[in-house]
Amino acid sequence: MFRLTTLQLVFILFVLSILLTFQACSSTARLDTEAPPVTVASPTAYQPKLSSISIPVSIPLAAIEEKLNQELQGALYKDDNLNDDNLMVTVLKKGRMTIRAEQDKLYFSVPLQVHAKGRWNWEPCKACPSFSKTEATSFDMVVRTESRFGLTDDYKVNTITSGNFEWGDTKPYITLGPIKIGLTRFIEPAMKQQMNTIARQLDKEIQNRLNLRQYVADTWVQLQQPVKLDDQLNAWLTVKPQEVRMAPLYAHNGSLHTRLGISSFIHVNTNGKPQAQVNKTLPRLIIDSRLSDDIQIGLTATVPYTQASNLMQQQVANQTYTFDDGKSQLTVKDAAITPSGEQLVLMLAVDGKTKAGLFTKKLVGKVYLRGTPYYDAQTASIKLRDVDYDLHTKDMLLNTASWLAKNKFKDMIQSQVNIPVQSQLTDVRNLLQQTLNQSGRLHESVLLRGAVSELALENIYLSPAGIQAVVNARGNLTATIDKL
Repeated sequence: MFRLTTLQLVFILFVLSILLTFQACSSTARLDTEAPPVTVASPTAYQPKLSSISIPVSIPLAAIEEKLNQELQGALYKDDNLNDDNLMVTVLKKGRMTIRAEQDKLYFSVPLQVHAKGRWNWEPCKACPSFSKTEATSFDMVVRTESRFGLTDDYKVNTITSGNFEWGDTKPYITLGPIKIGLTRFIEPAMKQQMNTIARQLDKEIQNRLNLRQYVADTWVQLQQPVKLDDQLNAWLTVKPQEVRMAPLYAHNGSLHTRLGISSFIHVNTNGKPQAQVNKTLPRLIIDSRLSDDIQIGLTATVPYTQASNLMQQQVANQTYTFDDGKSQLTVKDAAITPSGEQLVLMLAVDGKTKAGLFTKKLVGKVYLRGTPYYDAQTASIKLRDVDYDLHTKDMLLNTASWLAKNKFKDMIQSQVNIPVQSQLTDVRNLLQQTLNQSGRLHESVLLRGAVSELALENIYLSPAGIQAVVNARGNLTATIDKL
């Protein structure tokens, strides 16, 4: 009967232990986890923030005065038919028209020169021969009018004018031989009767010359053209205006003033120039006396998932995490972020190992974590809360690496994942300010200036393109119509 000596038995046990240790050290557990499907919450659950932009608008009276003086030249009225009423009249603008305004009234002073030719027929008796006499005269007068103005819902300046006149340096008269006969007392009643006609004509000229609808329509279309904010980010700003409001006109310090309010959806994206779909239909004007001077712009900016993944890689890739007093460790080789409903999925390609006595076990594969994104105002960054393993990943870990499922690795990742946006917010603010500075004119007659005083991220949500950030900007914006 074959028997093992004590020395042989010890030797065999020693060899077996070496083999088992070698087998344990060389064994590797692979995590063949499935990636969660890439989905996002229904986009209808999130609406872009409606921006309420109130723009103080000033129209210098000097610009209106210059416009009217340029366009109202020569004969303002001409009647060259002597047969209908025995009178021919030509009215010329003699000098410069002047305008002043107070509150809701415009005051015009128009110097005129009037050339009149009259025919007098005299028949002493029925049997007597008749006599006819034609005389011409020229005289100066200054028409002074008062116009109360307002706005209509089709963007017109509505005026109601009344007025009077006074004689200029040359008064009307006719000469009959050596006799000079003044006609002031004869012409004055007729002129007073004509003042209503002159006032209506002045209303018509004002409304035709002050075409606010064209300025607003040009601004409405121009706002919808994409504006490039940055070449490096390929960032573009688009505006979709919804309605137009305007405060009643009033006069102060030599200008007409109002406030133009445009409600719009404003979007910033970094996916290249968007295709502009211009809506040229100008809505009816809403008269609103409660518009403020400040602007509030709701911006939605997109952080693509590729960019978020790159930021995460910078934070966790090639990082080694140690657990259980150095007995276990895990190295992250790669990282990526994808959406899943209202959560973000973190993919971590890992390489790790753990020791139990003399045995060492390796772990290779991918770990998927889920977390809910939120904006942390104190650090001005996007972080994750409630981070946990995806269900399939958790099941795999319990079977192959229970030590990883039970340790604080997910908490470490949660505390480390941090997408700072303070610099991005500052960049957006600077880009907006630069855009306001460079835009200058929305129209050849409209000068635009503004400043962004503060910028704050209010909310975030997930879209197929990336993490959408809702940003609220406050500041002021002024528009001056300096050419008519």
